[in-house]
Formats: sequence, C-alpha cells, structure tokens
Amino acid sequence: MATTTIAVPLDDSLLALVRNAAGETSVDEWIAKACRDRLLHDELHHLRRWENEHPDEAARERAAEAQRILEHEAETEVCVHAEKAAQQRGGPGTEPTHADYAEAVRHVRDLLAQAERRLSRDQGQ
Repeated sequence: MATTTIAVPLDDSLLALVRNAAGETSVDEWIAKACRDRLLHDELHHLRRWENEHPDEAARERAAEAQRILEHEAETEVCVHAEKAAQQRGGPGTEPTHADYAEAVRHVRDLLAQAERRLSRDQGQ
C-alpha cells in the first residue's frame, strides 16, 4: 500500500491528547485510524439519513441482504455437515457422497423449518 506523508498542524494541547490517546501505538497509526473511523462514521450517518428518507427501499434492501446471507449460510452448513458425515464414515480425507449431501440438505431444511416456526411463534406474541 502506498503512503503519503503530510504535515498536520496541531496545537500543543491537541497533540498531547493525541499522544496520550495513542498510548503504545505510534501517533501516525493513531491518526490514520482516527481518519478511517471518521470516514466510516460519516458514511454510516449518510446511510442512516438515506434509510430514513427511503424507508421502503431500505427495508427491501435489508431483506434482500438477509436473504443472500441466509442462502450463503445454508450452503456452507450443507457442505460442513456433508464433510463431517463423510469423515465420520471413512476418516479424514474422505469425500462426501451424494447421500451425504442429500442428508445435509435435509438437515439444513429441518433447521430452517425450526427457525421459521420460532419466528412465527415470536411474531405472534
């Protein structure tokens, strides 16, 4: 990563606060982190304002993102479950069979159905 050196004028009292806050960290690293934190804060503030101004669109975006995450997690769980079944059957390095994957899919569907029942129950309360 390329770096650029800049001179930032700080009055003595502010420099003392920065040095104290930096502690064991170098002042340069602390200032760089503070800049990243400020940029992130500003971006989150802008996002929150957009969500408040566009609540329906924001809700659709959050729902779509939740769906993408859930699909990814389900696929990961299927692979992990199938690989674990294969290793239990044949030891380390054993590849999962179609039956291992089919059982893993059933397992994940059961988990999702259980979660959906809980969600329905909790929303009904």
